[in-house]
Amino acid sequence: MALKPYVEALADLFYPQRCVGCSRRSSDVLCRPCFEALPGITPPLCRRCGLPTAFEVYGCDGCRTVELAFDGARAPLRYEGVGKGAVHALKYGGYRPVVERLMAPLMAGCVEGERFDVVVPVPLHRTRFAKRGFNQAELIGDAVAGMIGASFLDTLRAVRGTRDQVELTATSRRENVAGVFEARGPVTGRVLLVDDVMTTGATLNECARVLKTAGAREVQTLTLCRTC
Repeated sequence: MALKPYVEALADLFYPQRCVGCSRRSSDVLCRPCFEALPGITPPLCRRCGLPTAFEVYGCDGCRTVELAFDGARAPLRYEGVGKGAVHALKYGGYRPVVERLMAPLMAGCVEGERFDVVVPVPLHRTRFAKRGFNQAELIGDAVAGMIGASFLDTLRAVRGTRDQVELTATSRRENVAGVFEARGPVTGRVLLVDDVMTTGATLNECARVLKTAGAREVQTLTLCRTC
């Protein structure tokens, strides 16, 4: 046991941890300057789509005319700067410690005090899963479920592949994911649907539609980041 500090010091010397925000050596997944620079989303917000608003509403100018299957959307961070860096560290770098030490705590804080029957992750198609080796939404969702005391239910699956959504318009994104997902069994109660990033909400909306068809009473979405 007396050797432990020296072993840890040597490990830090030869395999230093790097901040996911700036890539500098850090004692945790984020250095203090990057933690203080987290691009937080703060109230007032639209409780329907999660966008910042002048005052709290349910249905803002951005979502009032859009048909949504989910009942509400929340995210602690904007998809920029340090928030974007954290997503990329997990999604493209496979850096899993960022889930338990940053993502899940921030996301669980968004729904603190609320009760959900199950937490469901957005699925990856098998070809993308094989290429990446993991589903980031599954890792995040499992950690969030443990923190809020809800059951984790990996019930959704992607029945076919889709085009990359990055360059698509909002309308094209909705068309791209239409009919892509199915539930492998009944779903009941209040559901928290989890993913890493919300852009137009097309993927989350299609997943929510499937969950409600499978029996969910209510579907709230939760992502680490969203575009604003």
